[in-house]
Amino acid sequence: MTSPLSSEQIRALAQRAQIFGLLDRQSLNSDLRATLAQANHETRLLTAEEITFSCQHSGVKPAPLIQLQSQVPGLVDSAREALLAQQPDLVRPGGALFPQERADACWRDCFHFLRISLYAVAAGETRFTDPAGLDAMQELYTVLKVPVPALLVALTQLRDLACKAYSKDGPHQDVSLLERALDHLIKKMSGFQPDH
Repeated sequence: MTSPLSSEQIRALAQRAQIFGLLDRQSLNSDLRATLAQANHETRLLTAEEITFSCQHSGVKPAPLIQLQSQVPGLVDSAREALLAQQPDLVRPGGALFPQERADACWRDCFHFLRISLYAVAAGETRFTDPAGLDAMQELYTVLKVPVPALLVALTQLRDLACKAYSKDGPHQDVSLLERALDHLIKKMSGFQPDH
């Protein structure tokens, strides 16, 4: 058994658990990478101007993506409600997302997973994760005993809800980009689960 990590070690691991990996992609325009890097550094959604700028490079239609982004908090809330309807014990005493701070961290992660998936769509990319960042996140989740199967249920709900919302106005190829980006993330995170 390894000894538990100190809070400083956990903080350092969290710093390394940066899974957005498009910032070194030389095939992307340098101004586009700079735009994405700035938003990611500030851990925020893209502005309407940043989406419009990114879409000039990727060919993605900006207006539906801007509209979808405005729905992100509600989409995360809906995914949370769907997960807790299936697995209410998660947030009860003894559950993997108890106490409240653990649950809040999970929903925050879902927000950030959708946020960086939308960056990928704006850039016209579907494979956007950083292998070293994913390894650090897997280690962090193991240390913190994050319930990865439950998180994957929430992410799958989030993918379905976001694609449904996006398909109201977004062109089919753009919706497909989002679906493939989230599928890529779900597949990578499925690897976090120990083999039985």
